[in-house]
Amino acid sequence: MADKSQDKLYSTTLQTIGAVSKLPVVRVDREAYLRKQFAGSPHLDVILERGPQAVFTTESLRQKANGIIKSSTAKTSLSSFAAGLPGNPAVMVAAGGADVVQYFGFAVNLAQQIAYLFGEDNLFDGGGQLSEAAQMRVIAYLGAMFGAAGAAALVSQTSKVAGANLGKKVAAQALTKTAWYPLVKKVGAVIGKQVTKKTVEKTITKAVPVVGGVLSGGLTYVTFRPMGHRLADTLVKNLNGDFDNELELNAEFAATLNVVVAPVENTAD
Repeated sequence: MADKSQDKLYSTTLQTIGAVSKLPVVRVDREAYLRKQFAGSPHLDVILERGPQAVFTTESLRQKANGIIKSSTAKTSLSSFAAGLPGNPAVMVAAGGADVVQYFGFAVNLAQQIAYLFGEDNLFDGGGQLSEAAQMRVIAYLGAMFGAAGAAALVSQTSKVAGANLGKKVAAQALTKTAWYPLVKKVGAVIGKQVTKKTVEKTITKAVPVVGGVLSGGLTYVTFRPMGHRLADTLVKNLNGDFDNELELNAEFAATLNVVVAPVENTAD
């Protein structure tokens, strides 16, 4: 039963990510974003080629992330307020679902902004599509935002600056055969649970006249801001090499596990 529940929640996450990826507001062009954030910097060429972390200290980038998170949270809360105003009761549930897609769309938008700040490459390909590797990055980012166990390790696995070449790994081997697929599925199930929870919240606030908009915006502000800070903190640790000594599980062994165990720290010299 537990496995079936996890499968269902993981499927919900993949469906949500698929819907989210179609929203124009979700996509952040890395180069345009970095040009705007670091306009006037004499080191712009290096920033664009190698990432801001090649020029600035991790601490200063973390401070800059604070402003980005604050601004994005304010914009998301205003949008959520408007979406939370009452409409036709017959379409409340459907509208609640749409609002949830929008909520997660803003979360993925913010995740890209934070990730690009800490040296990660474009999430979407040239056609605005999410590859399988990119979907895994989204799961890792959202998992870190919600504080899911194992999400930090997954961020490290999918990170460009950590030295992982995820694209080639996925191309060479089906995702379900990789050593870290059980972790992807576990983190994805946690996100799926949040999708279900947010759908209920949005449907309830839709049913409350005027106050529903206030509740919707308030819930978004309270939850969205710490989500951004969790991801930023995870990416800071990633840059600092805090996840460098984690060992991957052998694929055959991982497939035999019902519960994913935490990565083992390598204490060898």
